[in-house]
Amino acid sequence: MLIETLILALLVSLISGGKLSRLGELVLRGFWLVPLALLTQSGVYWAAVQGIGLGPSWVSPMLDTGSYFLLLIFTLRNRTLPGMRYITLGILLNTLVIGLNGGLMPVDPIFLSETSRNVLQEGQGTHGLMTSSTHLSFLADRFYFDMLGLRKQVFSVGDVLIDIGIFILVFKTQQQPRGIGPIACRKTTSIPDKETG
Repeated sequence: MLIETLILALLVSLISGGKLSRLGELVLRGFWLVPLALLTQSGVYWAAVQGIGLGPSWVSPMLDTGSYFLLLIFTLRNRTLPGMRYITLGILLNTLVIGLNGGLMPVDPIFLSETSRNVLQEGQGTHGLMTSSTHLSFLADRFYFDMLGLRKQVFSVGDVLIDIGIFILVFKTQQQPRGIGPIACRKTTSIPDKETG
């Protein structure tokens, strides 16, 4: 739902008088961690689909879980930005359930087609089927969203928190007056002029 959330935040902010150009003023520390994490996840998924082994069985789960730690580091470095606390908490919850389930995000099979269930039966790089032995199943991908015109999606509690944080970040950034707020605000100390004469 990330793309839909971004579009919604942009539209709502623009309608309420926000400026799209203010997104360009957003300073994100350590942003390189985000593409690195996403590339890692994509690589693990691609290798699993292609049947390419990445070494010992623990390598793929470690890489996938590790990618979420990279995202956590990124959000913690930018924790003063609006909405970032929600994003951090969402990523943390997803990291917990993935880390405790062998590096796979459990997915509730009730919302999946038979083909999808068969694909995830033994895990597909980043996701696996939720079973009775799944740890923290309430944090798994067990919620279903289906709206006309949008993609059918299964999501977790952590995903919801991430989307809320993304919405707040985009909305408030577009609403920020230029040069004011967590994007450009810096604490300064004024030094009185010395008396002359």
